[in-house]
Amino acid sequence: MFIRMDTWMDHPFLFSSFKIRNETQLKALRSLGLSEVFYVPEKSDVAPLPLPKTAAPVAAAPTAVDPEIAAMWEEKRERREKISQQREAYGRCEKQFVGSISSVKNLLRNLFSRPHESLEQANTLIVKMVDSLLAEKDVLLHLMNAKNGDEGAYYHALNVTMLALMLGREAGLNSDEMCALGLGTLLHDMGKERVPSQVLLKKTPWTNAERNFYQQHVVYGVELAEKLPNLPVGAMEVIALHHEMLDGSGFPGGFSANRIGKLARIAAIANAYDNACNRINQADSLTPSLALSVMFKRDQAKYDPDLMRYFIRCLGVYPPGSIVRLNNEAIALVVNVNPGKLLQPMLLLYDPRVPKEEALLLNLADEPDLTVAGTLRPAELPKLVFDYLSPRSRISYFSESTAPARKTGV
Repeated sequence: MFIRMDTWMDHPFLFSSFKIRNETQLKALRSLGLSEVFYVPEKSDVAPLPLPKTAAPVAAAPTAVDPEIAAMWEEKRERREKISQQREAYGRCEKQFVGSISSVKNLLRNLFSRPHESLEQANTLIVKMVDSLLAEKDVLLHLMNAKNGDEGAYYHALNVTMLALMLGREAGLNSDEMCALGLGTLLHDMGKERVPSQVLLKKTPWTNAERNFYQQHVVYGVELAEKLPNLPVGAMEVIALHHEMLDGSGFPGGFSANRIGKLARIAAIANAYDNACNRINQADSLTPSLALSVMFKRDQAKYDPDLMRYFIRCLGVYPPGSIVRLNNEAIALVVNVNPGKLLQPMLLLYDPRVPKEEALLLNLADEPDLTVAGTLRPAELPKLVFDYLSPRSRISYFSESTAPARKTGV
């Protein structure tokens, strides 16, 4: 039988709704002293037994502590403590993300009025991210609560940088290559300053003239980059070639594989993925898992196949921001990826009996009986579920930085 209880705090079970499968669960239920629970017919394998003609009195909770039930309560207590620690970690990461967005905003706005100062700020930010990524064995990529509005360019710059550095680390880049990659991706779209906003922010299809104007942002970016002091060659490569594809279908040069270096190949993957997840018209945005699938299958000729495999290893099969349905019918939002466990991400679980601000964080790596049965588009969610999980209209990623920054020249 599939049952439901009204609260999450007053019982030792992981879920407030579940199918009874063993005697231990029955013992734990009886120990709660409940007179009744809700029965869900459509999710049950059998119907309840008929009620006896004379209802027996509800048994009092046993005085002796059953070790199996005590272990369930202890596991629940440990889970609550772990959830609290995870929330604190997310809070720290959120503060770093907000600070990094502020830094990106300031340095990009002042890049040409105060180039030396802005490049120093950019370098400090990149070195901090690189050192953290190279110092930590298992790096968690968190889903961030990015805001909407007219600051999408700053989120995009930081997103592409974070994703590219994660991919660069997986691909075995050294520290200097990582710093050049990070600086290039942070500045990769600066040529858009010369493209009218009515083209950049247009939500309907471009005309051929508008598309050509947009594609010129790469040329403009190279022209601007040449005026900056001591920009690494690798960073210049990223700015010049981040829209070039291995099959020659990219722009502005239409270069094929032998003309595109490794840093630019990495940047192209990170840039295309973020653009697919965060389109100007949000209704056209792909879910993270669909964006990854399209790039890996339909558009596989465009991207370096080895780097795409590394990218999937970084993001998992269900990237942060994906909405998933579990094999027990629960619905959840993927909030980060477990390194090395691509099918077992960390989830924010929908449970109407748990307050939204205390929503359960569930690590599938710790739950051998639970698996992802499929993904959902946010538009498919009932309003109550959508409001509870608050799927991000803008998908942003960040990794908590714990390593101290080192000094290096640009």
